[in-house]
Amino acid sequence: MTDQYLNTNQLKTFAPNSSILAFRPHDTGSPQEDWCKHLQKNPRYRRELEEFSILGDVVVRIADGIEPKPFERVKILSLEYAVKTLKDETDAKEFVRCVKAIASPDADQWELEQIAAFYYKEIRRRDGNTSEVLKEMGLLGIKMEAVTSTIQEREIELFETEAEEQKLTVAEQRKVRSIQKNQQPLPVSTPNFDDELAAARKRVKSKQTTRIRTDDFAEFYLADEGKSLEQLDADFMSFEKLQQYDENGVVGFSMSGGQHAVVTYQFNLEVDASYLPDEFRGLANEMNLIFVGHKIGGLTAQKARQFVLEQRILRREMQSINKGFPCIPTSIPSVEKFSNLPFSEEDFSEWLAAKLGILYPHRTFRSVRRLATNKAGFVFEYSAKREVNPDFAEMQYVASVCKILWNQMRADFHLRSLRNPEYQTLHLAIRQTKDTAEVARLKKEAYTKFKEHKKLSLKEFTALNTAAKSQEARLAKRISAITRKTLEDISSASETRVRYLKYFLYNDASIQSLTRQEKQRLWDAIRTRESALKTAVRKDASVGKKEIQQSLFQTSAKAKQVVRVTPQSA
Repeated sequence: MTDQYLNTNQLKTFAPNSSILAFRPHDTGSPQEDWCKHLQKNPRYRRELEEFSILGDVVVRIADGIEPKPFERVKILSLEYAVKTLKDETDAKEFVRCVKAIASPDADQWELEQIAAFYYKEIRRRDGNTSEVLKEMGLLGIKMEAVTSTIQEREIELFETEAEEQKLTVAEQRKVRSIQKNQQPLPVSTPNFDDELAAARKRVKSKQTTRIRTDDFAEFYLADEGKSLEQLDADFMSFEKLQQYDENGVVGFSMSGGQHAVVTYQFNLEVDASYLPDEFRGLANEMNLIFVGHKIGGLTAQKARQFVLEQRILRREMQSINKGFPCIPTSIPSVEKFSNLPFSEEDFSEWLAAKLGILYPHRTFRSVRRLATNKAGFVFEYSAKREVNPDFAEMQYVASVCKILWNQMRADFHLRSLRNPEYQTLHLAIRQTKDTAEVARLKKEAYTKFKEHKKLSLKEFTALNTAAKSQEARLAKRISAITRKTLEDISSASETRVRYLKYFLYNDASIQSLTRQEKQRLWDAIRTRESALKTAVRKDASVGKKEIQQSLFQTSAKAKQVVRVTPQSA
């Protein structure tokens, strides 16, 4: 457990703001005074200290029966509170939906409260500009849902087909017939053992579990009269927890159906590099590098292995000198001769011990008084000198923090996957690329190594695919000066200018040297401008048509002159 490894006094010295100390009130013998002082010292943890309990190295919350979901327990996310704050029912519904989209599927009550409170504060800071904040929340929610949604949620259609029966080749059929012919005979029967086993089975009672017929709880819990659906569901679950069983005459009860514990804090997850002394925080970075090895931490791993060998040789030489033997110098290979593979558990333990021996070199002698028994059986006292390390408590604390950090890295999927050289190489290439075309090529390479060569697991391939999507989104925001100037030209171009710009994008050498995402952005801008110009032309045409139609039916205010021609008679 974490509290057994980490010294409380050392925690107060090097990590005074640790949450571990927040759940460890100082005991002076006055519970009321200790509790009040502790709450005054840790005001941020007042709610947790009053509602939660410590169980080993975790903090738990006692939940009664069937609890509503964390989203439903947050009061500031209720529709009533949102309508009262935002003064509009549509905005309130959208606000609640966006908070739910931004939060992770397993977010607890505290995280939801923090997200909602932050965006309420943003609305107040922007003088009630709710639409702008809701737009930002919606865009962030779309990105987060794309990452956290499961494969089943992303599936639109699902088709199932029956697999065809596999047919054996001629060679495989011949092999099957050969095996059938050369089949080993059945083992020799053992009548004595079979009889003893049958007698033992006869003496053993039935292992089937049967329920007691007289159940006093069934009449109350299974009745559905006057109960809502939620109440009936809760009663059914309670009845299952309170069922009584008769196992060979032994009655067992399970009475924990009313309450259950929910883990809210894990102390070992709260520990980070800030828990180390200031002058030794570089150990955390070095541990990260020797944990992954290969291209990222290969050089650090080689230097660490050389350091361990030097300390091993130095100890052996010191032991030889103490025993009176001559010291024979040993040559140490160069750094390039050592392996760049990640460190194993044994390598890390040896490296940490050697590192702490260098970081805490101070030794001192202390006089001790000891008792011993001579040959005659008499007890006598004598004094002796003992070499001790005065910083042993601090050294032990640093070693405990380093072990916790190492275990955290082992539990981290990404860091654990970086120990695979194929995953590490592809991940570095994806993060260092500047063109989405190169990202697409790396995605295909990752799929080949996963599907054909079996060098990547499904989880590692999915993680690389997610990193590639993240890199594509990051590269989409980077544009060069040429792209920015061309975009400004496109935004104000006429129809004739747009046709010229199309030709320009196809044939200009500077445009062709741009990355794929910049070219895509330029063509998207061209299409958007074309659409805007066509819309404007349609509007002008419709307006002109209306004016012509009105002029056809206009009547002049003046009277029309009529000329009549009358032929004269000859």
